[in-house]
Amino acid sequence: MLLKTKFLAPAYNPKSIDRNRLLSRLEDRHGRKLTTIVAPAGYGKTTLVTQWMHSHTNSCCWLSLDEPDNDTRRFWQYIIGTFNNAFDSIGNESLKLLGDKEVPIEAVVTALVNELCTISNDTPVYLILDDYHRITNHDIHQSFTFLVDYLPQTIQVIITSRVEPALPIARWRVKNIVDEIHAHDLAFSIDESRLFFNEYMNLNLSDEDIALAREKSEGWVAAMQLAAISTQGNPTAASSNDVFSHYSGEHKLISDYVLSEILDSQPDDIKSFLLQTSCLIRLNAELCNAVRECEDSQEYLEQLNRINLFIIPLDTHNDWFRYHDLFRESLLQRLKQNNPKDLTVYQERAINWLLEQGQLHEAINQLIQLKDWAWLAKALEEHGNNLIHQGHHLPVLEWLSFLSDDTLDEHPRLIMLKVWALFFGNKVDTTLPLLERLEDILDKRVCDSHPEAQDALALHSEISLIRSYLARSQSDLTQATNLTKQVLDDLDHSNMPLKSVTYYGLGMDCFAQGDLSSARSALQASIEYGKKEKRFSTVLTSAGLLGWILYYQGELDLARELCTSNQLWIDSYHDPSQPKLISCWQNCALAQIYREKNQFTTAESYINPLLKHLEAGTEPGQHILIQYVRAHMDFSIGDYTSAITWLDDAINVYEHKQDSLMFEPPSLESLKVRCYLALGENQKAEHWAQSIQGTEDSVSQINKEQQDITVARVLISQSQYQKAISLLSNVYEQATKDQHIKHLIEVWILQAVAYSKLNNIEQSRHAITEAMVLASKEGVIRVFSDEGSSVRDLVILADSISIPDSFRNELNQALEITTQESKPKKENNPELPKSESTLQEPLSQREQEVLTLINEGLANKVIASQLFLAPATVKAHIRNIYGKIGAKSRTEALAKAREYGLL
Repeated sequence: MLLKTKFLAPAYNPKSIDRNRLLSRLEDRHGRKLTTIVAPAGYGKTTLVTQWMHSHTNSCCWLSLDEPDNDTRRFWQYIIGTFNNAFDSIGNESLKLLGDKEVPIEAVVTALVNELCTISNDTPVYLILDDYHRITNHDIHQSFTFLVDYLPQTIQVIITSRVEPALPIARWRVKNIVDEIHAHDLAFSIDESRLFFNEYMNLNLSDEDIALAREKSEGWVAAMQLAAISTQGNPTAASSNDVFSHYSGEHKLISDYVLSEILDSQPDDIKSFLLQTSCLIRLNAELCNAVRECEDSQEYLEQLNRINLFIIPLDTHNDWFRYHDLFRESLLQRLKQNNPKDLTVYQERAINWLLEQGQLHEAINQLIQLKDWAWLAKALEEHGNNLIHQGHHLPVLEWLSFLSDDTLDEHPRLIMLKVWALFFGNKVDTTLPLLERLEDILDKRVCDSHPEAQDALALHSEISLIRSYLARSQSDLTQATNLTKQVLDDLDHSNMPLKSVTYYGLGMDCFAQGDLSSARSALQASIEYGKKEKRFSTVLTSAGLLGWILYYQGELDLARELCTSNQLWIDSYHDPSQPKLISCWQNCALAQIYREKNQFTTAESYINPLLKHLEAGTEPGQHILIQYVRAHMDFSIGDYTSAITWLDDAINVYEHKQDSLMFEPPSLESLKVRCYLALGENQKAEHWAQSIQGTEDSVSQINKEQQDITVARVLISQSQYQKAISLLSNVYEQATKDQHIKHLIEVWILQAVAYSKLNNIEQSRHAITEAMVLASKEGVIRVFSDEGSSVRDLVILADSISIPDSFRNELNQALEITTQESKPKKENNPELPKSESTLQEPLSQREQEVLTLINEGLANKVIASQLFLAPATVKAHIRNIYGKIGAKSRTEALAKAREYGLL
């Protein structure tokens, strides 16, 4: 006799979260025979299917499977029974054959298929098998495969399972007769999480709490429900993030669920493997072998992956894995409670293996869990310096905080390590007391003939090097250079791996003095030694600063190649478990280079990753540099208001944090004045030009030249052309001497403008020709178009055969120049529609791009995504468009844009 309740689907809960994005995947699809829904316990597999059943009127035959159903004839008895429960005409022949034990199962299945063919073709019929993971009998899998292969088109099968069913899914996938839904599909999205907590569970959580809960649970529905249940009876918890910020696998509700529902149902060998490896954040076969002192871990990892037991592959080769965090924490909690001594042994084995393999982050995290501070001190002494110079100074600072002051005093190298970590974290003001403390300890060791006195002497070179950087932050370049050269002399007689950092300091000094040639040599040496010393952060920062130097020297292609090749070298050593190392200097340099080449999308792809650092709060020097480049981008696309906003922010940070900076940023005020001139606010520009007189000695040579060039622009706006030419001639001499090619191009362009205003066409022709010859060597475009409409007519004058036609064409396109013959004259063509030139202020290139996307009906967020802009920037562009066109809405803006011929 069959148990009828096995044919009844669970009751539908009308409050369950609507999952339309998944329900649509269960709808009838031509040619499909099978849909598998595979995920660990608690991901809502059954709930999804019952919700789908309630959403339509198709015939569904439900069967809940249990362990006893592993008997082949019992299994088919229930399969036939569920069809018979829905259709009286199905099962007579097949059940009769099933009762004869001499008849092979294939004959029974054949009879069932024939009977199913008699069902009406009007609507599909669904066979739903819930908990198919309970079926482990190979004969059942084989006969069920036969059924799926020969099912009529009217029948579709849906399987829910905790593990990938032992069926020929790959073959069916190729034939396109199977659809698959996995755990990552079932995981709740942010919107679904919000509905779940605030409507289904009747909580009143903030978006921050919801995002935190989803992050902790990784969208695992059962874990989210248990977290919500834990807030019940605790009114304050539901309105704060306390529950979710501390929610872990150690929480009783989640631990009980994992242990009773998942772990205890596993075979003993699987259970043992899970517990033994629960202390590992990441795991592979070799590490698991070392921890377990066995050689069969690869087989277990493959089995866990195959049965989908909360294990997540971290690569495409199935070499590295991790457990779901809450699952792992629950396992670890049981191991702590039942076998704490075993846990210590497993962790010690793991630490030794991780240290040997250079997996330092995980090794140190294990040491902290063990609270073995002596071992932690030893590991940081040995490996901390490399970690810092690989860009991991913040974790090192955190790890050092676990050690007492007495421990640090016993290990002077750890104090030096803390100094370096603070230095790379740009917390220069906090390093001086530590340096003085360290020097006192070292002097005492030398006086007392301490056994480690020789090591104390070696640390003095590092102290001198740090002091050279402190001198730079105080603008004492002479002291900084002297200390750096002294360190270099010391290093020539030692094997200390500090040359890369030392040469970087020299490069900064030379750069500040405007000696780009010497800075270039020093930074190239820094990169060379940095690669030998494996100091990734130094290589990256040196390459970034060198990229800026090559930018000023007009060697844009070489700068791009240098930055890209060094990033690739660093990426080749990247540990995928750690954040990717990028440099503010380098990304900003590349953004400037691509901006100059008029390739804005590529330029923004380098600046956008840095914007999150502004939101999170980065150190002052990086903050200023990012805002400067961001402003330069907006200036070039004509968004002068936004550019001034970013520059004001950078200037404010510079004024308050100037003492902590080790370099002088690009001339912020000069770019701001260019924005004033572009906006027609000439009085503000003139006031600035007057205010900087006599202050030139306090700025770097690069910035002095940039200021003088900007003053020349102000003079031209005042019609003081001869005075501008004279000032530019002085800049020309210095820029030629120091090979500041970018500034030379600007000087030639502005001289061409000034001479043209004086009607000296030949001098203007000579100047613009020189500018274009220099710019064409590297494809520099924006330096011309950024000067505005005054340059448009001048570039036509250039007559050198050294200027490639391809460069002329690209420049003409950027300046929107057409030939005289093809350029329509409005006064002779009264019937032409209004053109952009009739606007009081023309749209910038970026505003035109935004307008085009508005015309396509895209929302602001989509426009921001396509143009790699922040949504706030898109809104600013739209406001500017409205103002220039004279519109108050999208519809009105599009209508007027068509009148002006902009669309």
